[in-house]
Formats: sequence, C-alpha cells, structure tokens
Amino acid sequence: MKLFSTAGAVLLASLAATAGGIKFDPEDEASMLSATKQYAYGLMSLYKNNETTTAKEDIGILPQPYYWWEAGAMWGSLVEFSQFTGDESHVKTIQQALTANYGPENDFILSYRKGQTGNDDQAFWALAVMSALEYQFPDPADAPADYLEVAINAFENIVGRWDETSCGGGLKWQIYPENSYGYNYKNAISNGATFALGARLARYTGEQKYADWSVKIYDWTKKVGLISDTYEVFDGTDDKTNCPKVADETQWTYNNAMFLHGSAFMYDYTNGDSTWKTRVSGFMDQASLIFIRPFENATDIMYEWACETGEFGRHCNLDQQSFKAYLSRFMAKTAMLAPFTKSKITGYLKASAVGAAKSCSGGADGTTCGSKWYTGGWDGTSGVGQQMSALEVTQALLMIKKGTLPAKKNVSKPSASESSSVPTSTAVESSTAAPYAPSSQAVSSQVPSPSTTGKASSSDVVEQAPTSDMKSSSETAAASSSDETPSTKTPEASEVPVSTVVASSVVLVTSTISPLSTGKPAGEFDEKSTWSTSCTPSVTTTVYMPGISTAAPALPSTFVIIGPSISTTSTTMTSAAPPANTTTPTSSSLPDFQGAASSVRTFSNSVMGIFVAVVVSALV
Repeated sequence: MKLFSTAGAVLLASLAATAGGIKFDPEDEASMLSATKQYAYGLMSLYKNNETTTAKEDIGILPQPYYWWEAGAMWGSLVEFSQFTGDESHVKTIQQALTANYGPENDFILSYRKGQTGNDDQAFWALAVMSALEYQFPDPADAPADYLEVAINAFENIVGRWDETSCGGGLKWQIYPENSYGYNYKNAISNGATFALGARLARYTGEQKYADWSVKIYDWTKKVGLISDTYEVFDGTDDKTNCPKVADETQWTYNNAMFLHGSAFMYDYTNGDSTWKTRVSGFMDQASLIFIRPFENATDIMYEWACETGEFGRHCNLDQQSFKAYLSRFMAKTAMLAPFTKSKITGYLKASAVGAAKSCSGGADGTTCGSKWYTGGWDGTSGVGQQMSALEVTQALLMIKKGTLPAKKNVSKPSASESSSVPTSTAVESSTAAPYAPSSQAVSSQVPSPSTTGKASSSDVVEQAPTSDMKSSSETAAASSSDETPSTKTPEASEVPVSTVVASSVVLVTSTISPLSTGKPAGEFDEKSTWSTSCTPSVTTTVYMPGISTAAPALPSTFVIIGPSISTTSTTMTSAAPPANTTTPTSSSLPDFQGAASSVRTFSNSVMGIFVAVVVSALV
C-alpha cells in the first residue's frame, strides 16, 4: 500500500471534507463549532434519563445495553464541549448526571451499582470531574461536594486498593471479589486511568503526593510488562499466577491514550523533565504506528486496529466503539501540554475529523455517525460510541485551535467562545442522588515517598535520573533481562531518539476461552462480551507493523518476561474493597458488567495469516 505523508493526507482529506455527511472544514474554527454542536446534540438525543419521572438511581445513566462507565466518559466529553464552545444548552443536565452518581462518600462508589464498578469504571467518572475542574465547569449550587473533593476522594478510594499481595503491587480490574471475571486480573486501563488521574491532580493542585502515586503506578506497570520498551501498552496480566507474563497482549487505543496524556501531564508538572518527554514521544510514536491506519487515501485516520476492520475475525463491541473518543481527547491534551507533539497530533486529528464527518452521513437525519472513519461514508453502525468519538475528535481540534490549556487551581478561567443556540434537552432540576445503601469506609492511604521522576526543580529538569523501571523487560515479541542496576544516567531501554525506531512488532495472543453466564441482553453488541479468557495464552504469533524501515528489529529467540519486583516505596492501605451490598434496585437491574476493560478476548489462529498478509502488503 502506498503511504502518504501526514501533510498530504490532511490536504487530500480537507479538499474532500464536504463530500458527504457533516459539512466540515478542519481549518475553520466556525466549522469546528458547527460540527461539534451537531455531534453533541446527536449524542444528547441518546440520553433518556433526564425526565422528571426518571428513577433517582438512573439519573446520569445511559439506556441498556450501555453500562455505567461509558456514561461517565460521555459526561466528561460534554463537560469539555460546553467549555470549549461556550454552549450552555446541556449544563444543568451534565451537573445533575455527575452529582447523582457521587455516592455517599462523594467518591463514585454506589453500592447498588457494584456489578458495574471496577477501578477503571470509577476512574472514568473521576476523570470527568477532573475535566470540570480543569475547564472550570460550574459546580451546581446544591452539590453535596465540589468537584475537587470528589476527584480527590475517588483517587484515594482507588489507590486504597493498591494490592501488594501479588505481582509486587498494582490495581485489580474489579473491586468486588464476587465479580470473579476480573478480580484476579490486573490490567492496563485500571492502572493507566489512575496514573492519569494522579498526574492531573498533581498538576491541578501542585501537590507532590499525587505525582508520587503516578510514578509508583507507572513504575509497576512497566516492571510487570504491561508497558514494553517500545511503549506498547498491553491489556492485562493474571495475578493468580503472580503476573509472570502478560496474559493478554491486545493493544487498545484507550490504554495508549491514558498513559500518553498522563505522561504529558507529568511532563508539564515536572517542568519538562526529559524522562517524561521520552515517554510522551514513545507512546505517541506507538499510537502513530498501530492506531493510525495506512490505507491508501486514508492515511493518518484513527481506527481500532484490534477489532474495527474484522481482519482478526472479531468486531468491536459496545465499549470498544467508543475508544477512539478517548484517544482523540487525550491526544489533544498531550498536544497542549507537550507542544513538541502538537504538529503531528494536529495532522492526525484533522485527517480523522474529516473522516469522522464523512462517516456521519447515516440514519434518518442523514447525520448519524458511524464507526469506520476511513471508508468515506456511513458504515451502518450508530450509537453513543460513534457520536462521542466524532464529537471528541472534532472538539479536540477546537481545543488546539483556541489554545485552551487545562487550568490549575486558583487560576483564572480560560477564554471561551460565545454561546449559540442549539436544541436543548429537558433537564431535571433536582440533583438529588439515589437512596444509598451502607457506605464504604473511607480510605486512608499513605502516599509513596518521592521518586526521581517526581517534580523537578528548575535546576535539575534535564539532568534528572530515570527511575528503577528502566530495567524492565521488552515485550515487543521477546525480552531479555539484566541484573545490572541502572546508574543515575542510564536511560530506559527505549529512550533513544524517536526517529531511530524503524519498526515495531505486535504479539497476538490466543487464549483458552470459556463462556460467561452474565445474563447480558442479547443483541448486536453481545457478540464478544460474553466470553472471557483463561488468561493463559496458548499461542503467540509475532507480526511486524510498518515503520520507517521495512526491516524487522533484531529480537532474541527466547520469550522472557522479567517478573514483578516489590516496590521500594511503601504504601499503607486500609481497605481492599468497598463492602458488598445485597440490594439492587430493579430500575438499574443490568447484569454484572465486565468493566471498561472488557477487552480480555482472543485472536484465533485462523486469522493470523490474514493479518500477516495485510502487514506484508503494507510493507511492499
């Protein structure tokens, strides 16, 4: 396949931007505003729980078969929409949705929603209130707590479950032991979202303790193998076997996005520390390599490579259809906080936003959004994930165009454009939350001591020494270990100029699978969500993604993963999980959910040849 340059792809896409779907010019701010408002209106039309007759437990929740976490992600998207555009149409509805889900301890723990509450799910709601803080979205007058208190409470509740009984630390996917499908799975999204939340709290408040936690989480994730030396972010690992190797090496856009933007916030917080700059560059290059599809005439357009094209015999489930939204959102934040990435990210966002506009040409209204932005039209799919992704990729451009930086505590509000008329939804004026069951105990945790990659003084930003995670393994396709302890100036294995990375391998793992009896409603989104892996890979196949060169990197023949090591920084935790609850309101009787990380899936052997053929053809 012919590979176009970023500039060429954007030019081509720009010229064809009005060929169909939403009318959109990626160079024009007025066009960005118009498109984002159309997307936001379409997204809000899918929210049904803002009527006066809505049960209190359902306020802020999307209709079945959507799950709790995605509603939190959506409100975060709309918080930013209202602030970037100045459009106040949905402010009361957003305020009500957030506060109704605070929980009795103002931390997003609702005991009646236990079947849908993993660490990652809670973190997505906490990131929504972080956006409210950073873009100074108004607190409702009758809120039980302000956004900062809620974000801090949620963060402390999550890190209170840091588990050093296995794998040397880490956060489990699920909170409650009875959610057995994910209680023994320590995954990238739970740890990555908490890492990002800590980094954003550190920057917003200026408090080092949050940065220390982010460093601790990053170090563990690297040591256990979920971040490779080439900044691949793998899905998860099995703590029942003490995490000797990665159990699922699938790469998802939102996992990359969490560590990308968390690293960018740490880069800003540390005043440009070189270690965090290298990490930002590494995650950005990996995103460029695997998530920006090299189709002819569709270069630089985002896609979910693991499920969107069907090359591997599977299709994106309901959760995965929204993942590009978070890559878009967090790329834009990265561009603002780490300006050396701005040009590349802007090119990707422009090409993708044009593709998204063309995809939004379906449905009865002719503007319903689809999933596949590289097809030049609507692909027949629709839903919250599709609308939110189109909104996010377009308002990401608006964020960059307007130069909107996330605020810090006690900093004046960023400028916003004039509000304009958009059809409004009917908001419920009361923000009273649902009746609560007995609350979880407050979590009290001692933050880890400062790490060398914490906040640097102005005199040692460049000379700062990397952390101990620099000796972690490479999970590109194989890894080798060393007993050497890094010196104060030893860089990470991957800390080389980004331009020298010529190719990356992708390890695809087939695991033994068994059906789950979750009682999940049948439907088009149920195809993959009713299966879980044994977390024991049975087949490993290595293929190479195209890079600057077609040459594959030299790799050891033996697959070695360095086992986790106990962190030298201590953390005291007082609560392993919120208490279980025996009462579930019938109005919220969704089956147990597999969380925002419902990506513990398989690749079958039969599709490996297809993927290899596609990659080989891309290299010709």
